[in-house]
Amino acid sequence: MKTCTIDLKIYAKNDTAVDAYENHRRFLVSGLKLKAGETFTGKFAAALGEADFQKQPCYRDGKVKLTVTGGEFEVKIEEAELPVIYCLGDSTVCDQTYDGGGSMERCCGWGQTLPMYLGGGIAVSNHAEQGTHTGDCLNCHLPSVLRQLKPGDKVLVQFGHNDQKQECLRPFGGYKDNLRRIAALVGEKGAECVLCTPINRLIYVDGELNTYLDGYAAAVRELAAETGLRCIDLHAFTTRTFRELGAGAENLFYHPPGGPLDRTHPNDLGGKLIGAEVARELGVLM
Repeated sequence: MKTCTIDLKIYAKNDTAVDAYENHRRFLVSGLKLKAGETFTGKFAAALGEADFQKQPCYRDGKVKLTVTGGEFEVKIEEAELPVIYCLGDSTVCDQTYDGGGSMERCCGWGQTLPMYLGGGIAVSNHAEQGTHTGDCLNCHLPSVLRQLKPGDKVLVQFGHNDQKQECLRPFGGYKDNLRRIAALVGEKGAECVLCTPINRLIYVDGELNTYLDGYAAAVRELAAETGLRCIDLHAFTTRTFRELGAGAENLFYHPPGGPLDRTHPNDLGGKLIGAEVARELGVLM
């Protein structure tokens, strides 16, 4: 996969809040506050490759599309050979495009927030897609990644929300078997497979957070222990965070205008919180 660096300079004519995205609303800068006359400079990275999807059209064309709101900008983009973090997962990971009125009204996958935490030395290629499970990944999404994977790259894998809907993908059955196969194929390419437990849903049963995904999280932890693979326990992180925030945890989830709170999908605030935890666990948080 081709990769590039992005040297970005943003000028503020007035007091403003700045957002910058590359390609499919993938975060570079978010909510940066600048006073009139101030300048921000930052170095980022991007991947230049096709993503093969089964449920939505490909959106990558080998170019960088840059969107900056809140200020004027200059940009310098140069091809560079960089390591890549590939994301494989479902709608809680993928690049969500909906752009509503504010950060609480937008649906956001944590994979699309990673670039803002990585600086200019690692590119992100997000192959996660809405509605997918580990079987979809093996049949459709993983082959695209394997064709481009090289030693030094990482592949983050988070499934469970849609596996849960398939009888053949029980936690310690088809689900765990598929994850083991994904990890083995990634390892054959000399890249690192990082297993992520599924983020929790914000659903309460008799006053307690739900346990619907506990089995899937346990299966991931068990597989990591058996194989020696790195595991980022996002299920434990989100569960702990939701408990600490109490009623305030609802502010991390997508609330469509005029609709009920979506208790599965993070909004921009939630996506950034989880993305920062992933970057921290990987040891690459800026």
